[in-house]
Amino acid sequence: MSIFVRTRRLPLPLVVLLALMALLPACADKTLPPPSQGVGVLAPTLPQPPQPAEPQNWFRPTIFYATSRNVLDAGSKTKSARYGGTRSRETSYGENRMSLSGTGAGAADRMDVKVGLESTSRMTRARFLSELERAAARTPRREVLLFVHGFDNSFEDAAKTATRISHGVGFQGAALMYSWPSAASPTGYLTDRNNAYWAVHYLKQLLSDVLSDQWIDRVSVVVHSMGNEVFIRAYAELADECARAGRGDLKKLRNIVLAAPDVDREIFLDQHALKLMSQGARIVLYASRSDMALAASALVQGGDYERLGKNVVCIPGLSVTDVSDVKTDLLGHSWIADSRSVLTDLRCVLTEGCDRYAGKILQEYICPDSARYFLAAPGSQDRATSGKSFWRLNVNDGAGGPTLGGYKLSLPW
Repeated sequence: MSIFVRTRRLPLPLVVLLALMALLPACADKTLPPPSQGVGVLAPTLPQPPQPAEPQNWFRPTIFYATSRNVLDAGSKTKSARYGGTRSRETSYGENRMSLSGTGAGAADRMDVKVGLESTSRMTRARFLSELERAAARTPRREVLLFVHGFDNSFEDAAKTATRISHGVGFQGAALMYSWPSAASPTGYLTDRNNAYWAVHYLKQLLSDVLSDQWIDRVSVVVHSMGNEVFIRAYAELADECARAGRGDLKKLRNIVLAAPDVDREIFLDQHALKLMSQGARIVLYASRSDMALAASALVQGGDYERLGKNVVCIPGLSVTDVSDVKTDLLGHSWIADSRSVLTDLRCVLTEGCDRYAGKILQEYICPDSARYFLAAPGSQDRATSGKSFWRLNVNDGAGGPTLGGYKLSLPW
């Protein structure tokens, strides 16, 4: 006698749905609506939003990190983790405990804050995302601010810059940095550029994780110098995937700040600019004719290829801001975390509904024809992004500015 069990076949529409879900790209919305209730079916337990983390302590702030650097020491309860300047095929996650001291009100526009790295702790990817959600929940819009560093930066350098920026703009959500394997040497320019190209895949994965998280609603990105090479390419690839899939998770990324971008201007305009604009983010480009580091970079590239962050070119769809009058370092390149005027403007850039053109910090200039780039950009009809004007930052050399403990910032609007 044979015994058989008749299996119940799934309805064909359900099979098709499950197959499509398995093929969704990184840009797709991974949350599903709850199932309809039927007779005799228990109501599902819906996931609860994470409890907000404790408010950021500006004397000892926390900066989350993801890095594709090699691990020098994994760390322990008594020892901090350390990272080097070469590649790792495994992304590491965790948090940096920083220290801050000073008033922030330095002379001649410089933000006078001393930053130290106290400890670096590793986390699993799952715990990292959970803690990021809790930190984001400190803000009503569940916000994340991601910083990507540039050339000649160690892991510690990147952590300090990310801290100065998040403190300088008074950011209360989840502050996060991505650190790619820079050799942290002035003589390692070509090595860093090669590693920047290599790191695109890893930053792309981090962006996918953050943007597809159901408990993160709003993301802003600040990228400095050669880090733009990593971010622009990663974002452009994600935008392509989203366009093909007809989905729009990238729309969570509301603000993109390209600070002193060390990328080929022509390659950016011809191959990447429209992709960055395709998801509706506000894009601010900070450029400076006084940037000697980018002038040197152009020479390394052969001398004929202008860098995007050197001099001003008016691009429809981008808010181009001239920061040539900012003087915080000899090379005129590291102002994104050091200039109080830049940080004042950046705070408004990152704040939903803030009109940075309404006050006195920016002055409008009509773009000469020689500096205009004609691009059929979407949503570029308003005054700020028409491509007919650029905006010059007025540097405030007076006293005042950010202070530690009870954040205070004098805004001109």
